[in-house]
Amino acid sequence: MITIVDQKITGLPKGTYALLELYCTDLNCDCRNVYVNVVNLAFDKPLATISYGWESLSFYKEWMGGDDEMLAEFKGPALKTFAMQSQFAQRWLEIFKDILNTDVAYAKRLQQHYQLVKTSIKDKQKNK
Repeated sequence: MITIVDQKITGLPKGTYALLELYCTDLNCDCRNVYVNVVNLAFDKPLATISYGWESLSFYKEWMGGDDEMLAEFKGPALKTFAMQSQFAQRWLEIFKDILNTDVAYAKRLQQHYQLVKTSIKDKQKNK
C-alpha cells in the first residue's frame, strides 16, 4: 500500500493505492516475471500495469528468443504492452522503479512470491 498525501510532490491524486501482484500459473512457463496492477478504489480500472522481470536480458533471450526491444518488457520494470494504462501510468512506473532501487527486500519478496505460486500449483497438481 502507498498513501499519497501531497499531489504537488507526486503528480498523483491523493489517496491510498495498492500494488497487486499477478503471477503466471503455467507450470511449463518459467518467465520469472510479475505484473503489478496499481489500483485505487476511486478509479474503476488499474492506473498502471507494470511488468517486472528480474533476470538478465540474456536469460529472457534464451528463454523466449526475440530482439532486445521485444524483450524490454520482460527485463523490466516496464509498462505492460496492450494493457490499458491511465494518464498516471508513467509516474507509477517511475515510483515502482524507485521502490525497487531503494527496497531490496521488496524486490526479493516479489521473486519469493513467484516461487511460492509455482510451488503451490505443483503441489496441487501432485495431490490430484
